[in-house]
Formats: sequence, structure tokens, C-alpha cells
Amino acid sequence: MRTKTLLVALALALCVCVAAPTTFAQNLINNGNFGTGDFTGWTTGGNFEDTGVTSGAFYDYSGGQGGSTYYAYLGPVGTPGTLSQTFSDVAGAQYTFSFWFASVGDSPSTFSALWDGTPILSLTNPDTGANWTQYTFTETGTGTDTIQFSFRDDPGYMALDNVSVTEQTSGTSVPEPSSLLLLGTGALGIGGMVRRKLRR
Repeated sequence: MRTKTLLVALALALCVCVAAPTTFAQNLINNGNFGTGDFTGWTTGGNFEDTGVTSGAFYDYSGGQGGSTYYAYLGPVGTPGTLSQTFSDVAGAQYTFSFWFASVGDSPSTFSALWDGTPILSLTNPDTGANWTQYTFTETGTGTDTIQFSFRDDPGYMALDNVSVTEQTSGTSVPEPSSLLLLGTGALGIGGMVRRKLRR
């Protein structure tokens, strides 16, 4: 009888978790992982030669981040190219601006990230050891904001992927669906353990 009561209680708790309103951080950037295979959703500018979207290995790079095999390769010579995107958000709210970047220290090369025209990252001859490195910043929304990347790599290329802008939320974090599934699996496992123990 106790086993049935425990199983029913656990099942009800799981149902409550699944049925509760769930809000996940929405990426305000369109095609941030370049999963379309091109620059759909982005505004391109400046010197855009030797720049595009590709998949698979590139130099020593191991491929894209963020659930897509695509990433942007950046290689304008002499003068920089730009990638930008404007989006709507909530004025006064805090946002996490994040992206993955890889480079090998070519000289001369430059890379910068800007929020509403203000540089928040400026690198000269950046070298990540050909490894993907995540950069993350906290910015305040104004209602309509613009992110921009400026880049130049004369001898070779740099790479960019998984660009995101998500609102920061306070309070108790909501489990993702995969976490809820693990919770349910754990609950069933506990119920099975109790049942086996009572049958001894």
C-alpha cells in the first residue's frame, strides 16, 4: 500500500512539473548559428570578400557550435567587413550577448563586437589556439538594439558561430524538458527500488 501511495505521489509531482508554465530564454538573434547555410537574417557591410558560411572542418577548427554544422568564416583583406542585426527587446532589461569565436593569430587581423555602436570587445591579431572560445557580455536593452561584428584577416580566416542575445531572468530556474525527463526517470527508478525492497 505504501508503495502505491509513493508512486502516485511521485507521478502527480511529475505531472505538476510538466503542466506548469515553462518559459525558456529566447534567442533574439535570427539565424545566430548560421544554420540556414548563409547570412539570412544578417545585414552585411564593408569589405565582404573572402567571407561566407561553410560546414565541416576549417583549418584546425573542429566545426560549428550551437546545434549546427555551419559557421561563418571571416577573411576580408585590407579593410574590415561587418555583420550586424537589429532586434526588439525590453527597455531596461538585462541581456546576455554571447558568441563563439576561433582564430589562429594571423597578422594583421582584427575582430571586434559592438552593442549599439559601442565596442565591447576589440582584438588585434587574436589567437584562440584554433579552438572555439565563448565570449559573453551583459548589456541593457533600450527597446531596439543592434549588435555588430567587424573583422579583417589578411593572411587567412577567423570563424564565428552561435551568436545569441537572451534576456536574463531572476528567480528559480525552470528545468529544461530533458531535465524533466530525467526527473521522471529518477522517480520511476525510486519507486522500483522501494518495491523491490518491500518484496524481500
